[in-house]
Amino acid sequence: MNLSLILDRQVQLRPDAPAFLSAEKSLSFIELARASAAVAGGLAGLGVMSGDRVAVMLPNVLPFPIAAFAIWRLGAQLVPVNPLFKPQEVRHLLVDSGARVLIVLEQLLPALGELVAELGVQVVSVGGESGTPFIHLFAAPPLAEPAAIQPEDVVAVLYTSGTTGRPKGAMLTSRNLDYDSEACALTLEISPADRLYLVLPLFHAYGMTIGLLVCTRNGGSVFLEPRFAPLLALQHLKQFDCSVFLGVPALFAALLGAEGSSLQALRFCISGGAPLPVSLLTAFEAKFQTVILEGDGPTECSPVTAVNPLRGVRKTGSIGLPLAGQQMAIRDPETGAFLPDGEVGEILVRGPNVFKGYLNLPEETAGVFFEDWLRTGDLGYRDSDGYFYIVDRLKDLIIVAGLNVYAREVEEVLQAHPQVRMAAVVGEFDELRGEVVHAFVEAVGDQDFPDAQEIIRYCRERLADYKCPRRVTVLAELPRSTTGKILKRVLKEGFKGHPAT
Repeated sequence: MNLSLILDRQVQLRPDAPAFLSAEKSLSFIELARASAAVAGGLAGLGVMSGDRVAVMLPNVLPFPIAAFAIWRLGAQLVPVNPLFKPQEVRHLLVDSGARVLIVLEQLLPALGELVAELGVQVVSVGGESGTPFIHLFAAPPLAEPAAIQPEDVVAVLYTSGTTGRPKGAMLTSRNLDYDSEACALTLEISPADRLYLVLPLFHAYGMTIGLLVCTRNGGSVFLEPRFAPLLALQHLKQFDCSVFLGVPALFAALLGAEGSSLQALRFCISGGAPLPVSLLTAFEAKFQTVILEGDGPTECSPVTAVNPLRGVRKTGSIGLPLAGQQMAIRDPETGAFLPDGEVGEILVRGPNVFKGYLNLPEETAGVFFEDWLRTGDLGYRDSDGYFYIVDRLKDLIIVAGLNVYAREVEEVLQAHPQVRMAAVVGEFDELRGEVVHAFVEAVGDQDFPDAQEIIRYCRERLADYKCPRRVTVLAELPRSTTGKILKRVLKEGFKGHPAT
């Protein structure tokens, strides 16, 4: 179905209830519907037709949901662009997607002027927090009825983070996003009483599905935060009575280190994007008297595949149970055999949330599938209760003298050290062993940097010798993506060829 019908339903049920808020302004469901219909009509006046692609380069501001629902109403395809991207990075997305129009924050336009002129892309400039000037840019009448589309029609092209090579455009269909948002809304029991605090970017699959679709589907509201600052986040969580917090491990760690502990309206938190250290989860829940539901899923799965249940058994360290209506399995990446409970292999997914493929990349699309199963690239296992656990990325597996070392196991030990805030381990070439473990650690708060040899001794008391780091590098801050994921590629490239110690 056309995803804008999710919004239209709420207009019938609670037209004046807040849909999206910023620190300065609130947008009700009926205001959002009228604004998106106006922008849809304006885009049609620019020549955008059903099936065309429209790039949106905005932070978490109110014009983003207006633009997204306008694009969907028109039957076009949303192409989110990271507003932190440099012109050369934007060039790849615009050329690869063939976007006809770029909706962009006016402050970003000067740096992109030559690029868009060269590519012949039409530009719609958006100013500030308010969506009103955005709407008035168009003289065309609003689009009264949403375009008719089929379940397998592509409605969004989300570019993956590009940990290897250039970002690839994952084509998500109406069926993908409709299913995943409905399954998440039911699992998380989102209601009109809920307000989601969203500082994770809307241009990412995690923020887009939960932020744009899940809350709108069930009548909840979303507070949009354009940039993260721990004290400001705590202030706004209280001030705007937010009941759900969507985060990644780096955000939970930052809030844990900030002053303040009372968040009475907070019902629960959701963590995804990267493994959440058990020590961090435990400390955060104790301080803020709430629960964190860990889940996971790649962009190619719209993106949520599994999450711990809000009611019932919540297993610390697990990504939870598969969403209803889809399947997950474990397969040996070498033999191809499906594995029983308890054995580690690659996590596979199939179901209505699995994407259509990579835009313009048929060979890469074929390579990511095994029959009708999507290969996630995550190594993990399923326990006897059906809960899934991720132990590493397939490409990040460290093999020391023929023995497998899973990064998460070592990182959990490192992050339990009182002086370590976050940790990441990678494999480093070693002539004798093939690889050894190189640990990168970030110190807690303003403490003195921990002693590397002491950390190695700490690990040797808790891990088999071959799993222990042979080298520890202490950094002021680990490199992260815009979504808070630690960039192990950067760590590997920065220290490539260094001898182990």
